[in-house]
Amino acid sequence: MVQIQGKYQLVKNENFVEYLATLGIPEDKAKAADTLKPKLEVVVDGNKISLNSDSGVENASSTFILGQEVDEPMPNNIILKSTAQLNGDTLTVNSKTPTGKAGSRVYKFSDTELVVTLTSDKGPQGKRIYKRI
Repeated sequence: MVQIQGKYQLVKNENFVEYLATLGIPEDKAKAADTLKPKLEVVVDGNKISLNSDSGVENASSTFILGQEVDEPMPNNIILKSTAQLNGDTLTVNSKTPTGKAGSRVYKFSDTELVVTLTSDKGPQGKRIYKRI
């Protein structure tokens, strides 16, 4: 089984600006976010998984309890209702916004990288590809 805990560095995005645009993020902010190369630390503590991101501009942290809905803070003071499931080397987080929009993030871990596939209920997928550091 692949070790998911560790530190990762973003190396590239695919269709990320387009994905953010479907979420209503203004184009200038989406393009700025696309240029950032954040580090991501994944911490596993029993049935809790924390994702700690440091972009050099803004830090973000989310902690999930597997199988339970949690409040997940996002930028702009939005709180998502998110539920995480771990299946082998894949962490899937399904979320709903306060207005009922749904989306998911699928974190696929390998020995050398992490690929995060971002999906919303009304637009193109985005991908973020990290290398393990």
